[in-house]
Amino acid sequence: MPVRLCLIGAGHMGRIHAQKLALMKGVQLTHIVDADLQRAEEIGRTYNVRGTDDFQVALRNGLHAAVIASPTETHFSVARQLLNRGVHVLVEKPIASSPEEARELVSLARKNGLVLQVGHLERFSPPFRRALRLIEAPLSIETRRVSGFTGRSTDIDVVYDLMIHDIDLIMSLKKAEVRKISARGTRVLTDNIDVANACIEFVDGSVATLTASRVSGTKERSMEIVQKDRFISLNLALGTMFCAEKVSKGKCAIRSYTATHPDPVNDELRAFLRATKGTGEVLVSGEDGLRALIIADAITEEIERRLAHERVEAGE
Repeated sequence: MPVRLCLIGAGHMGRIHAQKLALMKGVQLTHIVDADLQRAEEIGRTYNVRGTDDFQVALRNGLHAAVIASPTETHFSVARQLLNRGVHVLVEKPIASSPEEARELVSLARKNGLVLQVGHLERFSPPFRRALRLIEAPLSIETRRVSGFTGRSTDIDVVYDLMIHDIDLIMSLKKAEVRKISARGTRVLTDNIDVANACIEFVDGSVATLTASRVSGTKERSMEIVQKDRFISLNLALGTMFCAEKVSKGKCAIRSYTATHPDPVNDELRAFLRATKGTGEVLVSGEDGLRALIIADAITEEIERRLAHERVEAGE
């Protein structure tokens, strides 16, 4: 029996999901749901799927699973209704608008024995997954995620739009508790934070520094990890990994990797489907999404605190 699945949200990411799902064997894409009925119907026609602006229509027709790619402020309401109806959920990042909402979704999924997966896509990046076998005890992690202004996701800060990807990667590597968070940021082209820098200090003495910008003239998705006798560099945009490892005094071994034909969205969706069938683990759980959101909230609060202090000092 094919998995009956609907897609909620037909924006940029929703269109990508629709394309992948429509081609997957063992999946019956039942509906494309979007608040913009014309857009839902347009994409639906492309894949011979019904388009609607009311996801209750999809629910009434019986669902096994759903992918939520709608705006962040809708994640909680839609996911809660789906989980209450026994539907497995893959929700795009961030998991919800607040940690309180995220905790309720995590609790509901656990109570009902359902899969709740969060769309932190970089976990499925081939160079990151290749690097996992080399990462043991990071002393420092540095990430940069910058891109030009696209006009997408301007309803949320760059911390939730871009930086949260790297927050999730870092927190998946670090099991130590966070000791301190410091951050700075500013508004440039939107009413929300467009550029942000953060430093996360852990109780084990390690540190992570993060940079995110959506108003840059270049595009970069990079991560550098330093640990004892080993340095790992990832270019997530180009799909490459570089590792230099000490083998003796003054000598090192070099390893490199380049992904061929990476398709992390496809890998993410297939992992979700396996989890819903009980044949695979949930690789990015609701708990993971909650942890990333808590850190993102703390970074944003620190940025806003600093900006408020600067306004007071300037006499504004």
